[in-house]
Amino acid sequence: MPPRPHRTVERITRILEEVASARGGRTLADLARALDAPKSSVQGFVNGLIDAGYIEEQDRRYFIGPAIYMVATQANRLPVRAITHADLVALSDALGCSALLGVLVGRNLVYIDRAGGHPSLSYLIRTQPRRPTLRTAGGRVLVAGLDPDTLHEFLEREDDQELVESFLSDLEQIRTSGLSVAEHSISPNASAVATAIRGPGGNPVAALVLAGTSDTILPRLDELGARAKQEAAGWSRRVAE
Repeated sequence: MPPRPHRTVERITRILEEVASARGGRTLADLARALDAPKSSVQGFVNGLIDAGYIEEQDRRYFIGPAIYMVATQANRLPVRAITHADLVALSDALGCSALLGVLVGRNLVYIDRAGGHPSLSYLIRTQPRRPTLRTAGGRVLVAGLDPDTLHEFLEREDDQELVESFLSDLEQIRTSGLSVAEHSISPNASAVATAIRGPGGNPVAALVLAGTSDTILPRLDELGARAKQEAAGWSRRVAE
């Protein structure tokens, strides 16, 4: 049975996601709209996060605070610091599609950086940065790299058994090829191919995702898959240093 949602935790994580996704910061009104909650209620959460150092206030706008980076670094969850936005821009420009970097956060794939691509797809990714893991190419390639016990626990908690069965039927192919393909995933006309970026010890730490309209991605799967693996291998060496 899937875990029951916890409203307080959901609101705190949503505030952090909203603040992190806006380079110019978010106002209290922005956060209240995003959470569909009164400003007075949101202000209480915001004040607590400021006190803890997870967000900062500048000119009545909120930004990610230093505590986020400290926690991520201590947990070794930021090996992808070695991968820059410029890396994604260069790859996107060279291939003519979106290049995205995704990490597992709980039971979702979260896109932490992106570059290029079709405007409609960029909009969807920006407004849906957190995606159900098994519905994404990036999520599937990362889950495929989990150790057996963690993989079993992850799948056991998934309430959509059709997704689980589909993933299991593709698991060996994903592991053998090092690639996962998602057709018509985030929208009916969007597809993606993904591969894992590995950290010290060879464990997957992030997914490199190449995405675009289905008519520009699916006919080029061999080319895009090979390039994704080539780039990911180089980035993995950087991450491991």
